[in-house]
Amino acid sequence: MNILYIAYSCMPEKGSEEKIGWSVPLESAKHHSVFVITKIEHKEKIESYIKEHNIKNIKFFYADINPLYKKVCKGFFYSVRLNVWQKKALKLAKEISKKEKIDIIHQITPVEFRSIGRYGEIENTKFVCGPLGGGEYCPEALKVYTKSSHVVELTRKAVNVYTKVKYKAAKRFRKCDYLLFCNEETRDYLSPLCRGIPSELYSEIGIGKDEIVSENVSLTDNKKLTILLAGRLVYRKGHSFLLDVLSTLPEDLAFECRIVGDGPDKKQLTDKMKKLGLEDKVLFTGKLPFTSMNEEYQKADVLVMPSLRETTGSVLLEAMAQGKPVITIGRYGGKVLLDSNTAYLYDGNTLNELKESLRAAILNCAMNPEERKLRGEAMKKLAHKNTWEEKIDHYNSIYKSLLKD
Repeated sequence: MNILYIAYSCMPEKGSEEKIGWSVPLESAKHHSVFVITKIEHKEKIESYIKEHNIKNIKFFYADINPLYKKVCKGFFYSVRLNVWQKKALKLAKEISKKEKIDIIHQITPVEFRSIGRYGEIENTKFVCGPLGGGEYCPEALKVYTKSSHVVELTRKAVNVYTKVKYKAAKRFRKCDYLLFCNEETRDYLSPLCRGIPSELYSEIGIGKDEIVSENVSLTDNKKLTILLAGRLVYRKGHSFLLDVLSTLPEDLAFECRIVGDGPDKKQLTDKMKKLGLEDKVLFTGKLPFTSMNEEYQKADVLVMPSLRETTGSVLLEAMAQGKPVITIGRYGGKVLLDSNTAYLYDGNTLNELKESLRAAILNCAMNPEERKLRGEAMKKLAHKNTWEEKIDHYNSIYKSLLKD
């Protein structure tokens, strides 16, 4: 097959969306003739990497936009920038499709649904889109933690509504041959626009086989529970919520929470940590290189992801690869990727219920080390089912079905 991937974010040796945009085409190129359209900012790094590693059977093309959009369209206006780029990429995609006789066009990044390109208009090709996220919202009970960014949440909601109206008028989804969704929330949010179109829930994140540790899962030597939280210090990652829960744990419980990352909420969070009397139990490490995270995972007994809203979270796969159990809310992409046998899932309808559920999950993890080990082993097995190789096998089945039809 000749496959064209649309990957605005696409970089080697990176995490999150850059990793998705890079890893999917690279793995697919082992089986097909692959072409990729990404942004011009990635060109130098990509060209250097493919030359150094002698990567073949894959060609990269680069779309650029007016520098003014890059300067102005930031924060919650970033979707404007993405859509402008998609228009440039569409023109390039039409040229490539005609010249290279493309069979499948698959838009894999950006993951958010607010910037879907019009690639379904291109003749003699099939258009696969996703996995898509962005339709998830913070639970009502946790909105107390979004007060400092209330305008951001309202603006995001307005942009989502506008996008739905625009897509409905343009029949954007009607031009898709297959849709994938990262989580139930996004699927349900967009369902009125997608009726009759083949679709499924499928996690967007993956892991390389070489990233899965070969050693058997073992308990750490620490007499205290080491909790790891990795992510930018921004309100939606739920750091403040977690600190409130940690402050309610029994005083005699030996634990350390290592918070990796940096961001605009650092001072606010460190002040809150001191106010809650958690200085001896919570450590802010600052931002660490992606390649240095293995050491943090090795120290940890469990990864906690207390995000107020999250498409999925690449840290879940990183924990899987290290054989570490996870504590996260039983919603969003985590619910698609995990279950109660592999992770400690908390949930609730009120703030108190959510706090108590998360507290109980942490205590269960602390008091039952053997169960923690079993969950870690289950996570590692699950990692082998979420490698890029497995994902390409799944995508291939979709491509072949569409071409057969």
